[in-house]
Amino acid sequence: MFTQKIFLKTIVLFFFIFLLQSNANQTQFKVSYDPDYAPFSYELNGKAEGLFVDFWRLWAEENHYNIKFINGVTWDNSINLAKEKKVDFFLGTNAYEDWMKSSKNYYKLATSLFIHKENDKGFSKDASYIIGIIGSDYEELLKENFKNSEIIIYENYLEAFKDFSTRKIDLIYDDKVAIEYFALQNGYFHLIRSIKLFSNTFKISAISENENLVKLFDEGFKKLKPEDLASVESKWIIHNEQRIYEDIENLTQLTQEEKDFIKSKTFKISLSRSWEPFSFLSINKAGGISTEIWELIAKKLGLKYEFFVSNNFSEQLSSIKNKEKDLIFSVGETKDRKKYAIFTKPYKSFPLSIVTLKDENFIENMNYLFNKKIAVGENFTAHKILREKYPKLDFLLVKSIKEGLAAVDEKKAYAFVDIKPVLAYNIKKLNFDSLKITGNTGLSFDMSIMIRDDYQILQSILNKAILSLNENEINSIIKRWENVQFEKNFDYKTLWVLLGLTSLFFIPLIYFNQQNLRKSKNLKILVNERTKELEILNEELEERIEEKTKELRRANYLLDEAQTIAKLGSFGYSIKKKELKWSNEHYKIFGLFVGEIKPSLATFFSFIHPDDKKRVKKEFLKSFRIKRKYSFEFKILLRDETIKYIQLTSKITKFSNEGKPLFVIGTILDLTKIKKLELEKREQDTLLAQQSKMAAMGEMLENIAHQWRQPLSVISTASTGMQLQLEINKKVDEKFLLDSINSINKQSQYLSKTIEDFRNFFNPNKLVQYFDIKDCIEKSLYLVDSRLKKYNIEVIKDMENIKVKTLESELVQILLNILNNAIDAIESNKISRPVICINTYKENDSLIIEIKDNAGGIPKNIINRILEPYFTTKHKSQGTGIGLYMSNEIITKHLKGKILVSNCTFLVDDSHYKGALFTLSLPIEAK
Repeated sequence: MFTQKIFLKTIVLFFFIFLLQSNANQTQFKVSYDPDYAPFSYELNGKAEGLFVDFWRLWAEENHYNIKFINGVTWDNSINLAKEKKVDFFLGTNAYEDWMKSSKNYYKLATSLFIHKENDKGFSKDASYIIGIIGSDYEELLKENFKNSEIIIYENYLEAFKDFSTRKIDLIYDDKVAIEYFALQNGYFHLIRSIKLFSNTFKISAISENENLVKLFDEGFKKLKPEDLASVESKWIIHNEQRIYEDIENLTQLTQEEKDFIKSKTFKISLSRSWEPFSFLSINKAGGISTEIWELIAKKLGLKYEFFVSNNFSEQLSSIKNKEKDLIFSVGETKDRKKYAIFTKPYKSFPLSIVTLKDENFIENMNYLFNKKIAVGENFTAHKILREKYPKLDFLLVKSIKEGLAAVDEKKAYAFVDIKPVLAYNIKKLNFDSLKITGNTGLSFDMSIMIRDDYQILQSILNKAILSLNENEINSIIKRWENVQFEKNFDYKTLWVLLGLTSLFFIPLIYFNQQNLRKSKNLKILVNERTKELEILNEELEERIEEKTKELRRANYLLDEAQTIAKLGSFGYSIKKKELKWSNEHYKIFGLFVGEIKPSLATFFSFIHPDDKKRVKKEFLKSFRIKRKYSFEFKILLRDETIKYIQLTSKITKFSNEGKPLFVIGTILDLTKIKKLELEKREQDTLLAQQSKMAAMGEMLENIAHQWRQPLSVISTASTGMQLQLEINKKVDEKFLLDSINSINKQSQYLSKTIEDFRNFFNPNKLVQYFDIKDCIEKSLYLVDSRLKKYNIEVIKDMENIKVKTLESELVQILLNILNNAIDAIESNKISRPVICINTYKENDSLIIEIKDNAGGIPKNIINRILEPYFTTKHKSQGTGIGLYMSNEIITKHLKGKILVSNCTFLVDDSHYKGALFTLSLPIEAK
């Protein structure tokens, strides 16, 4: 047996090591995210974006992992994907459920409450509000701090803000940055204002169901540089005070080694002759967007450099590859270029756009370009990106931007693809008036600095400078180049001289006439324009009114249909005007035709059942004094004497300046069918309880019969002995007579005591009282002692002396049902060494009782049904199937506990057994 244990432990150890090793070798991960959590995570053009998404991408890049981001649609569903092991991680939140394994914190967020901006009333935690949240993670926190408020959970920000803008909810609570970002992007920012009534700070961690994956994340995150994390954060979080990573100022300080390196070098820069508007040579001077950004970087660092002009891009790349030049400051990073060069962080990202003829429609995505000839610069970064992403595109390779635009103009290609600023600049400059930018590819060009691969230290220096660049400076440079105007080669000098001489003769003659004509014409044009604008506005207004009217009718129709289906009527009552309005379903519930009577409070109370009328009036008046939602139930009596059960729910929605209620809205719900079902169930439960009592009485009588069998046998033997002596000897020996009488008396007292014991144990005592659970279990075992002895069942007890306060007689009934079922199963399966184990212990504020047997267990296909009424595995002559059902009803409804049923294996005296396990859990002290 000892050798077997060692072998099992060895197998478990090897399995654990295998799991650790498999996690350690894992390089591909699925990460779920909420697509409605901007700027932290959202979806753009089918791709995951956001601050947390970029943190994960940085983690994957640094550790050479591959990540697939999975859109979870909603917050709760995204988290459940990790819980159900359909993904490896959830992007990030605080661990607020037991199953969640969380990494070390990699970010923190501040939450805040938001109100309508024009709302200037004071707010208090004790007041009653309707508060909207997105997802359920803050629900318990708000319920704890706003005990009188109602919490509504939304799946996304859009639905929450719709209700917020229409005043269906009073406040929104969520991450401060996320709410402000969504409001700004969707036109709600003018409505919101944060208040200091309640806020909190939450730490963000990677979430997984697997502890080893969490450790793997932590190990990988340690490798990330603070300056890289700060760079990612600065891209998404605009305000410095809202950032948590180290200040950029501190991250951009050069080390002494870096300062010595740039002091000793004059850098050779490869410059494109004609890549407008990024880098080009104009009148022997370098110009363009990238050139000006480079000059900012060089000025910050105090770099010495000189330009070397290349005729084409391939020549530039060769100069870096052969280490003839040190860097190119306007290039994109690709896989093949990384084989011989290193790259800085991108200093700006530009979209790859599509140019077509002007008569082409807007192109929504790349699918429209398949099976068409697409011009692209040979070996340009745009070419590399498109070839990697869409290798099946039909490319027409060109040597220059001009050649690519000309190919589209001459219809040699359907479209030309390159960086948007390049296209816009050259269309203007080269006078391609027939062309336009028709759409974007959904791909972007990250502009970086390419460095020879033996200058690792220069990469660090330039990255620090890029981090310190001011975004406004870069955007200003780009905007200036986008607005460059080009003059056409036309000499207007002679024309202006001739016009000037001619004007000298005619100006005095026509001046006054033209002035009058101009005024008249301008006035007429202005009147016509305003008239047309008014006509258009009037038409648009009529169309919008008609559209909104249709929408309102449709909404009312859907509301009426929904109320009919749900048997839910609604009403509105003006307290000041004493006007009551009912919905169509309200009339129907009261057995009336729609509009048959004019609703009023008097009419309403006339339908209340006489038994409830006084109470309903009190409840109704009480609802006027309570600011939160209020509900109560009552009966109504219809004209045909039909009785219906109604639930009324109301809320005051409008108050006067003095705080007096002005308007009440509410609903009435027809509960008649539900009440009938409840009545039927109560009757059924009563019947089942009676059957259970009869079954228990039968088992009691069987136990009494077992207990009486031996005493009755002793009495019978003694009386028979005396009778035989009297018949044979004509007298009875005095000593024998006394012994027999004593024996009969002793056994009679035992029989009387047995009856008294059973009567006490089944006394219907409904008082909640303290008792020792150990004594209660011993009493239960005593009642089945004869059956235990009959089948030689060994009872193994591991019980603590725990005082509980509950209904002892009902607990005894539950224990007897379970023990009798265990004895029946052991007898039925002919177990050679029958065992019943009883364990008791305390867990938090609950008492746990475990009862298990070695009868082989309950079949899997029925284990979930054995607590159902009338379900039994015994012959109909042996069981009714209500014992365990009633035990479950008693413990859940009367003792406020629960029963769990399962199969288990256990060890007794080095022998393994399998059987059923019943676990009872009930509060130590019943309320």
